[in-house]
Amino acid sequence: MCDIPGLLVRLEAEDLTRLREAGTENPLEPGMIAAIDAAAGGPGEGRGYYVVKGSLYPVEAREYHLREDVAEALLASEGTSAGVAS
Repeated sequence: MCDIPGLLVRLEAEDLTRLREAGTENPLEPGMIAAIDAAAGGPGEGRGYYVVKGSLYPVEAREYHLREDVAEALLASEGTSAGVAS
């Protein structure tokens, strides 16, 4: 099960900013996928927080997007301390 609030807290502030700036309609860049994976616990661990939109094949052409509920939580947390270490 995904821990969306926990993920947002573990993401670096600059990663949160980059995700918000990219918007919900744009595919995730490889660096953002890596940041989500790291915040979720390691390589590939963030797969529950993003999904493939469009065709699954060829693999190289896959577009990954934040899951809708993750994107909503990300936008709702804007201006809060989510992702900022205290």
